Amino acid sequence: MRYQDQVVRQTQKALDDICRAALAVADEKRDWKPGGEARSALGQMQEIAISAGWLMPILSDGRFPEDDDPAFEHMRENDTVDKCIEAARSSTTEICQAIAQFPDARLEDEMRMPFGGGITMTFAEILGLHHWNMVYHLGQINQIQLILGDKIMH
Repeated sequence: MRYQDQVVRQTQKALDDICRAALAVADEKRDWKPGGEARSALGQMQEIAISAGWLMPILSDGRFPEDDDPAFEHMRENDTVDKCIEAARSSTTEICQAIAQFPDARLEDEMRMPFGGGITMTFAEILGLHHWNMVYHLGQINQIQLILGDKIMH
């Protein structure tokens, strides 16, 4: 199996997992925040809805999106978990197609990313960022579920 195909499989599974977890949060608690600057399940899903679109310019032409990139404009439009899931399924399908078509010869090419004050990542690593981000936010949604008393990890 090609590396890109494995990333696509993991990404699609992570999307299914986070959507199931977000839907398991009671409707009236989806915008509940555990405290401070923490984000709600809805807030987590709003990011997931746009994060694949944010990565597309990186994969297509090595351009890091600006804060005013069109992907960010639509974040607040997704004001329900259901809308977020619909947007995430669409954008994840698009990025999975880009990942599947990503050339083997470019996997080891590097790009400077702004995370943590700036790090260099290979495109092999960058291809997995949407998967990583969804798994990260899945953990946050599951933590919210635990705080709300739901002991089943959806």
